[in-house]
Amino acid sequence: MEALKQPSEQLAQLKDIHLPEQVHNYPVAYGWWILLACFLITIIFLIVKWQKRRTLCHAQKLALTKIKNITSNDEIVSVLKWAAFQYFPRKDVASLHGEQLTNFLANKLAAKQQEKFQILCDQQLNNKYQLVENPPSETLQQAAQLWLSYALPPQVSKQKSETQYESQS
Repeated sequence: MEALKQPSEQLAQLKDIHLPEQVHNYPVAYGWWILLACFLITIIFLIVKWQKRRTLCHAQKLALTKIKNITSNDEIVSVLKWAAFQYFPRKDVASLHGEQLTNFLANKLAAKQQEKFQILCDQQLNNKYQLVENPPSETLQQAAQLWLSYALPPQVSKQKSETQYESQS
């Protein structure tokens, strides 16, 4: 007879539904911690590289701004030599002038810019040590901007290979 109980009696015997305890988000799974660590390491790495690049290019940017306000060819050559001193050994640059300086600067450029640099220079660097003060040549100024833009900062692998080659000979 119990099976024939009224549905209302059966409902009265049911107990309330108990919900399970709420699942917390903590502790976070290890994968998320690893992802966060990788993200932070990447951000730190990028900031360090950016800072190094900024300090490496500081002299180049300074020279480019000086070139725009130049009043003579002598000052252009001085700024070029100053910029070269910032990136290349002093013993390699200090004694250079005229054709030697032009060749040194051209050799630091990529092959496709070397010819353009040589054309723009067109013997202007050779006139530095003449007594006559001449107004700044626009082509020399363009050549200086070309060199400062494309030759600086020098590529580390290229510079190392050149010094290794020179030490072997």
